[in-house]
Amino acid sequence: MATTVQADAKFLRRIFLGLVFLTLLTGGLAGLTTVQAMTGASGNCTTACD
Repeated sequence: MATTVQADAKFLRRIFLGLVFLTLLTGGLAGLTTVQAMTGASGNCTTACD
């Protein structure tokens, strides 16, 4: 029984850390996109850009 509880705890800890990492990643990408939109930066402009 104790090994099952330990295995469950390890599994849930990995899930939790994975969700935290994905949350930070998506938040960073959203922040980057917001900053680019506010500054008018665009990666699509190649010629005659202001």
